[in-house]
Formats: sequence, structure tokens, C-alpha cells
Amino acid sequence: MNMNELGWNEVLQSEYVSRLLNLQNHNNAKKLGKIFPGRIASEQKNLYNVFTSDGEYRAIIADKLWFNAFDRQELPAVGDWVLLSLENGCEQLKIQEIMERKSTLSRQSIASHGRKFDKSGTSEEQVVATNIDTVIMVVALDFDYNLRKIERYLTLMWNSGADPVIILNKADQCENPDELKAEVEAISYGIPVHTMSAVTGQGVDELDQYISSGKTITFIGSSGVGKSTIINHLIGEEVMEVGDVREADKRGRHTTTHRQLIPLSSGGNVIDNPGMREIKIIGNVDNLNQTFPDIVNLQKLCKFRNCQHETEPGCAILQAIHDGDLTEKRYQSYLKLGRELAYLERRKDQRQLYNKNARSKQRVLKEKIKIHKR
Repeated sequence: MNMNELGWNEVLQSEYVSRLLNLQNHNNAKKLGKIFPGRIASEQKNLYNVFTSDGEYRAIIADKLWFNAFDRQELPAVGDWVLLSLENGCEQLKIQEIMERKSTLSRQSIASHGRKFDKSGTSEEQVVATNIDTVIMVVALDFDYNLRKIERYLTLMWNSGADPVIILNKADQCENPDELKAEVEAISYGIPVHTMSAVTGQGVDELDQYISSGKTITFIGSSGVGKSTIINHLIGEEVMEVGDVREADKRGRHTTTHRQLIPLSSGGNVIDNPGMREIKIIGNVDNLNQTFPDIVNLQKLCKFRNCQHETEPGCAILQAIHDGDLTEKRYQSYLKLGRELAYLERRKDQRQLYNKNARSKQRVLKEKIKIHKR
């Protein structure tokens, strides 16, 4: 396979050389055998499909990488560049290291207490896709259209480090697509917004500007919004399974069951993701401010620096709501997401302390084992 079309570049090459020397200095080079780079294409139960310059292979995680990982985000994910080895006398490729991620699309894990983390709730990060250049949110202009949901997705997208884009799909099933597009543009502040119909092909060509050799895009959104149909259009054939939306509750089935990296004939790459039915945000205050720049700017105009935006005189937030320049729903969405991120930050601090203590115990145990061997 052409590594450059997969995204390989001079920066990755330099990191590869540095990591290769480090591995050879700290390990038995003869035992590791040949070490070469690859990109994770898919994962199924800790078995990974990896693209390399020689083709597609299957690999498992090396013991050292597995036992040193205290969080799921420290394990390989779809889109990762990794160092692979074929140990002497072994037929199975092993993933020795994960190379630095230039972007990471993540969300908070659902119904999980985290690996080796037994406190209630979760702050564990679920990595959706890595090393992406553009993250595209697909919203269907029927059951799925919801400005508050879009705001939640935008917070995730800003946190990823990739360029965000919004697609309003199923324009052929909507009576006023231009009006809804204007509503989304009013809350997205400069993010490209496209209306299209993946079924009829209307507007799909607008995605060509985000696809080029070596670049990677990924699609996120609820089940049934048309992600797989759009990807099939980009590929040029019916590769991804497409499902119908249930008429009873207007929900889509999970036709995409696992994440996968798909090389395109144009030289670009697309990562397909299963639909998200629950959007557990992850990020920080900066990401929230990028999603709500209008509210951030209004806060600067308040008469009092410590204004709580409740009953204070000269409050720019309250005045904007009164004048109709800011909706109460958007402001309440800002407060709700802020509370979620603040709670997540506290949980993250607790988790980091837990992992720090666990790593310290692990180092002590290793030293005791070395002393015992001597």
C-alpha cells in the first residue's frame, strides 16, 4: 500500500526513526526482529487490522504496551500510527508502541467505571478516531434535527483538534432546508455547513474539497442520518451496509457495527463510525467557549466582573435574552454543558491521582523483582 496516501509524512518518519532507536536500545533487538510502521484500520476484540507498506495484516498488542496502559485511550485506536514487530520465531505481528497523535476525536465512556477504577461514575475517555484532518457531523433534516444536540457535538469536535464541518442530510425530505441551514449557521460561527441528499446525490460533491491524498476525514452522528450512504457515494460503490429508519420512533439501526479506516481511490481516507445515541461530551472550557463565542463575548460586557447573570443590573446576558439576541434555550445549554465539563474535570483529577499511585506501585514492584533476581 502507498503509505503517503495513508497519511505518512516527514514528521512521522522522523518520529519513527527516533522511536526505532529507542526500542533497539532498551530491548533485545534480535528478539524483536524487524520493526516497521503501520496504521490501524479496524479493531475487533483486541485484534487489529493494520495497513502497512506491504499490505493489510492482523496484529495484537505487545504485553509491555498492554500492561503499561492504565486507560483505554492509551491503547491503539482506529487511525493510529503504530510500530509493529515480527518477533523471531513468532508468526503474529505485535503492536509495540503508538506514535504521537496529531488529533483525537473522543467522548466520555458510557456506563463504564474505567479500567482499574472502582469509584462511582466515569471519566474514562473513549477514543473514536485519531489522526484525522476533518471531522464531519451529519445531521438528518427530519427526526434528528436538534440545535442543542448540534451544540454538544460541536464541543466534541472542537476538542478533537481536527477541522469541524456540518452536513445537513436528507434535504429532499425537508420543506425548508435553507431556513434550517441558516439556524445552524447562526450557532456554528464560521464552521462550514452543507445541505445535501445522499440518496439523490444532491450537494454530495461539496465534500470533495475535504478529501485529498494523505488526508483523513471521519463522520459522526446518530444512527440513520445517512453516514454510510454518504461514504458509499465517496467510495463509488455499495461497500457500507445501509439500513432503514424505523417508522415507529424514527430511529436508525446500527448498520455500522465497528469503526474502520477506508482508503479512497482519490488517495484520501475516511473513518466510518457507528451511530452515537448518547453524546457524552469530553473537553475543557476552551472547547466550550469555541462552541458559544457569542455568550463569551456578552459576558465581557456585563457591568460587574463577577456577574452571575441572574438579577444583577447591567447584565449583558439578561439584556440579550430580553432583546431576543440570545435565546434562553441556548444559554441554558451553555450552562448545562459547562456543569458537565466541570464535573468531568473533577473526575479526571481523581483518575489521574489514582493512575499516578498505581504507576508508582508498579515501579516499586518492578524494582523488588529486579532485586529478587539479583
